[in-house]
Amino acid sequence: MLQLNWFRTAWRNIRHQPLFTFINLAGLTTGFAGAMLIACLLHYHLSFDNFHKDKERIYRVVSKTTFGGDDYSQGLPQPFGKAFAADYTFAENVAMRADWGEPQVTVGNGEVRKMFHSAAAYVEPAYFNIFNYPLVSGTVDALQAPYQALITEKEARRFFSGTDVIGKQILLNNKYQYTIVGVMKDIPENSSNQQQIYLSYASYKIANPWLGSDSSWGGISSSIQCFMKLRPGVTATTVEGAFPQLLKKVGHKEMILYMQPLSDIHFNRIYDGQIEKKQLWGLSLVGLFLVLMAGINFINLTTARLFYRSREAGVRKVLGSSATMIRWQFIMETGILVLAAILLSVAVTYAAFPSFNQLFDTKISPRNLYQPWFLGFAISLFVVVTLLVGYYPGSLLARLKPVETMRGKVLGGQTAGIPLRKVLVVAQFAIVLFLISCTLIISKQLRSSMDTDIGFNKSGILMINIPEENKRSVDLLRNRFSEMSGVKAVSFCLTSPMSVVNNEDDFVYDGRPKTESFRMSTKTADANYLATFGLQLIAGRNLYGGDTLNGCLVNETFVKRVKAASPEAVIGKTIGVYDVKATILGVVKDFHTGDFHGEIDPLCLYSDFQGYYSCAVKMNVRDAKTLLPALEKVWKDTYPDYTWSYQFLDENISRMYHAEEVLLGMIRIFSSLAVLVGCIGLLGLVSFMAIQRRKEIGIRKVLGASVSSILWLFLKEFIVLIFFSLIIAIPVAWYVMHEWLQDFAYRLTIGPEAFAWPVVITVVMVVTTIGVKSVRAALANPVSNLRSE
Repeated sequence: MLQLNWFRTAWRNIRHQPLFTFINLAGLTTGFAGAMLIACLLHYHLSFDNFHKDKERIYRVVSKTTFGGDDYSQGLPQPFGKAFAADYTFAENVAMRADWGEPQVTVGNGEVRKMFHSAAAYVEPAYFNIFNYPLVSGTVDALQAPYQALITEKEARRFFSGTDVIGKQILLNNKYQYTIVGVMKDIPENSSNQQQIYLSYASYKIANPWLGSDSSWGGISSSIQCFMKLRPGVTATTVEGAFPQLLKKVGHKEMILYMQPLSDIHFNRIYDGQIEKKQLWGLSLVGLFLVLMAGINFINLTTARLFYRSREAGVRKVLGSSATMIRWQFIMETGILVLAAILLSVAVTYAAFPSFNQLFDTKISPRNLYQPWFLGFAISLFVVVTLLVGYYPGSLLARLKPVETMRGKVLGGQTAGIPLRKVLVVAQFAIVLFLISCTLIISKQLRSSMDTDIGFNKSGILMINIPEENKRSVDLLRNRFSEMSGVKAVSFCLTSPMSVVNNEDDFVYDGRPKTESFRMSTKTADANYLATFGLQLIAGRNLYGGDTLNGCLVNETFVKRVKAASPEAVIGKTIGVYDVKATILGVVKDFHTGDFHGEIDPLCLYSDFQGYYSCAVKMNVRDAKTLLPALEKVWKDTYPDYTWSYQFLDENISRMYHAEEVLLGMIRIFSSLAVLVGCIGLLGLVSFMAIQRRKEIGIRKVLGASVSSILWLFLKEFIVLIFFSLIIAIPVAWYVMHEWLQDFAYRLTIGPEAFAWPVVITVVMVVTTIGVKSVRAALANPVSNLRSE
């Protein structure tokens, strides 16, 4: 019965204070919603690959080559798996996988022919003894024979409109016919391996005779990976100890192998992971701060109104209420508001999922809101916040004497807890300053990377994928494209100048007795490559016409690395790669070959139509609407058995910074939430100060004080707080951003000017928020402030 009365009283107090209730709900909902989204994001990423049986015993072997500098890769020589399994018994299963990207899949013939693209990989049968990818029909053992395939249920329905597909055939890239021998359950979204088609590994050795052979120890491709499940009791350290002996046996002196745990694959950016764990822990800290700031704001607003609740508490004490009963009354009111805020936060989180997933490239399902882990999180949030936040205001009044509360004397001396509150506000300012600083510096670095002179033209260039077969049609396609109105230049090549796809080779320069101490990046390109991308020739001449090897071009970095006296000095010299020699015809000005995380590599451009995988069309962007359909028609006339696929070069380059863009989006959103919660906290503190100093304000106004002088009375209280927050936030932000920028070869220098805007933004936020409440206090009737009962 007593609890029911507490609830009724609490509900009445909440209904009679609509503005106070609204501000509290806004602050709590903002903080809770941000924390819930971060919790869902953490759960999504931390759940990757945790559904595999014996996951703690599953590893990927990764490599580091020290040939002319450290080069990390998730790939390693194809013969490694067979050699390791033959010499050592550390693993229960060892399996190689060779990724194929997204080849074209053709189903049916004639008018019923359908074409798709799907992620595929060649795998050994043991792969499915390592990973938990169960089959719904068929058998894994059938992958022993060439040209056999397993597909997921999703792809079976997409290709054939059903899952009864055993024995049916698919044609890959219009060349390789595969028979489906099994159907797998759909790959979970929280799997690092998202291939939908698995092909027999014997087929890889047929399609790639040299790279797939057991003697290709000199070939390293990031697409060729080795996985193993260790025997119980065998440690990764033990296995790593055996690697040097194996590499020495095959004559590999410049390679170091490591065991990468399955749990590390999703988080290791060095080996192409999606997000680093330190970023997740940083976000979890932001989520914790959002909840703390929301709770602090609630306390600030509640204590600011205790003056109006003091007489109520006095009456209750006179009528026999104990301190515990008064305290629980406040906890009950807090619990109602916190529960309402949690329900609103869940609704906000649910509504935000589509945009959140799109922005952060995640696949978080709304079903997470009904999972036990989330319900436990929400219940814990309710209990902890209710008890911690509701206990403090109730304790303040519970400790006061009835006579004092009946006379309105409350929150004096240490009871108000102003020093503690100021410390908390300094922490809020520091968090806001830190987040704003990081947001602006990250944004500036990315914009600098995108807008800096990359050494070539990236605007108005269309990159069209070229089929692997029938590449002798490039002359026909080049001629027809070049005749079209709006097309300025056409070039066939491996990739654009700046790309994540790069080949590196050992080479011999100018007939020297041994290979150079560094590797050279190689790209196939025709004679139009320089004109299409706006590359500058600084010495010698361009490539000859034709699409076969007849010379090559190198860049300035190549000239420096071979220690030539000048660009002209390398003209006429030869470059030997394996058994092929090419004469250097010219030197091009340096341009970025990879992203800005690395330096410019020594480069060689040469013609070879067999190595053309892209067609670059320089066009007038204003004609794109009419030109794109025309280009597609010509392309389909030339390659009727292949799907039309293209990307704009500037968009491709933007995707190279996708991880950084996602990080920037996270920081922008949650820093905005922190700023909003911080403003609400300031409003609470200024409200508290206005009540505390109401008589002082009244006396000042009677003595002639202006509104601006009273505004300054409030503002000066926060000058010291902002100063201390600067001392805390700026060094931390500088250190964190300095460490983050080390991943960029061409990075900003963080000077004092980098924190000018964060300080300005914070000061404007503080002045605006304080001004709203302090001006209202300054305009209040001094008679009301000076009245005492």
